[in-house]
Amino acid sequence: MREPAGENAAALQRQGAQWRESAHYVQAERCLLRALALEHDFAAAHLELGLTYRAQNKLEDAIDYFQLAVHFAPRCVAAWIELGAALDSLGRADAALAACRQATMLDPPNCAAWLGLARLHKAREDWQLSIDCYRTAVACDPASADARCLLGYALYKAGDYAESRAQFDAALQISPNLVQAHHNLGLLYLELAEPTEALACFSRALAIEPQLLETRTGLAHALRDLGRLDDAIGHYDRVLATEGKFADAVINRSYALLMKGDFAGGWAAYDERFASGGETGRNFPYPPWRGEALAGKRVLVYAEQGLGDEIMFASCLPELLALGGHCVIECSARLAPLFTRSFPAAYVRGGGKQDDQQWLATLPPIDCQTAIGSLPRYFRREAADFPARAGYLAAAAARIEHWRNRLASDGRLRVGIAWRGGTLRSRQFARSIPLPLWAPLVGNDRAAFYALQYGDIAAELADFRGGSGASVMHLGSAVDDLDELAAIIGALDLVISVDNTVAHLAGALGKPVWSLLSCSPEWRYPRSGEAMPWYPSMRLFHRAPAEARQRIIERVAGQLAKSLQGPARA
Repeated sequence: MREPAGENAAALQRQGAQWRESAHYVQAERCLLRALALEHDFAAAHLELGLTYRAQNKLEDAIDYFQLAVHFAPRCVAAWIELGAALDSLGRADAALAACRQATMLDPPNCAAWLGLARLHKAREDWQLSIDCYRTAVACDPASADARCLLGYALYKAGDYAESRAQFDAALQISPNLVQAHHNLGLLYLELAEPTEALACFSRALAIEPQLLETRTGLAHALRDLGRLDDAIGHYDRVLATEGKFADAVINRSYALLMKGDFAGGWAAYDERFASGGETGRNFPYPPWRGEALAGKRVLVYAEQGLGDEIMFASCLPELLALGGHCVIECSARLAPLFTRSFPAAYVRGGGKQDDQQWLATLPPIDCQTAIGSLPRYFRREAADFPARAGYLAAAAARIEHWRNRLASDGRLRVGIAWRGGTLRSRQFARSIPLPLWAPLVGNDRAAFYALQYGDIAAELADFRGGSGASVMHLGSAVDDLDELAAIIGALDLVISVDNTVAHLAGALGKPVWSLLSCSPEWRYPRSGEAMPWYPSMRLFHRAPAEARQRIIERVAGQLAKSLQGPARA
């Protein structure tokens, strides 16, 4: 590529753009600076020079030239868009938003301007604002597959799965080889517990771009959810052979090993979650505990992940305490009263994972530390290591008695139910069974039903009563207090719950609990059978791949009716 002999600013600007597009940045910079020496107010050259610096990650220089571009050409929409993106890269959020909004005001039908503004809202996880901007971008250019794909992803993150799927489908109608749309549609199907469809989407994406590590990892997730565990592990291994600390593959490979029953290998792999960045360590200033003797030592066990995980992994605490050392347990504030009562030999401190560590200064010196999720590596190395004891947490006896009196049900079986589990990013849709579908179960007049579901559910229960005629008693805010919820569960005869904290708590208390699982259950659960290794009092009900949620409720209702055959209890 030859540089122009003449000193024409426009020609130099065009030549500079060509050098930039071919990644020859030194030559591009030389041409563009010569162009600006000829015409200092040449906005297109300022814009092009900003793009050249941004391509080299010289963001401060890029911003300077984008600002000069909009100074000399205030209506240059492209310059405002690029300025917003560069400002955002340096964390100047307010200025970035202002620049992108200016672009949309200057040219309201400009799809790229709305995409730029949407991207900023997406980066802040403000999904509704990003959705609004992406919708406008699609309205500006209905034929833009990229805009539809981006809208579909924002809708997926917001939990609007039906419209998300429609937007991905529309994007693929326009551009059948749009890899990101195939990949994102695969993510959506995983969230919906439809692994066969997810596998097909990831496979189509990899047929177009075989080197995508995120997509191959997604394909492994789909194989894992289909029960093809060896195939899944093979794909995780392929990803990790390329990038050894690819966090999503590291943690999910460990799940696949655990689902196979390879507990020793699975827990060892699970312990790589911190080194790979899959989970954030807590940075306590103590050496890690590696299973050595604890006599005369003090170990800190700290919280990680969600409440259900803290409860489940706490089953290892009795074994840890039996090693004879002193134990400090840091847990969620919501669990502290329950853990204090259940593990009286330990010092229990409830708090948040973001709390400072000053509280440790009031204790005797700590010798070592471990995350609570790392305990199974030493205490659950094979199936026989899971204890047969019925419960390891203890609710308050006086409160159990209080609730037994309050929940007296004239001889009927007292049954607690919970129908929603997880969050939008932990497969809430797949794990939950909407309350209206519970009517065949709750209609059994030999049992009294109590709502154990967390959150504001009064309107939900009222709608259910009006629609089905069946009644579930609302216990108010008491169920939001985990220690009080434990007492309520202690006063019940049976808990029936989807996969959520209620199910874990009931199992940890040793209460009979029927757990209703999706067709792609989480790694904690065996893929078949009724037994749950972590909780001997739990009975599993698996939903078959093609089985509707209504059908699993009907099966559970049948089992309840069978167990209640004969005269009503006195």
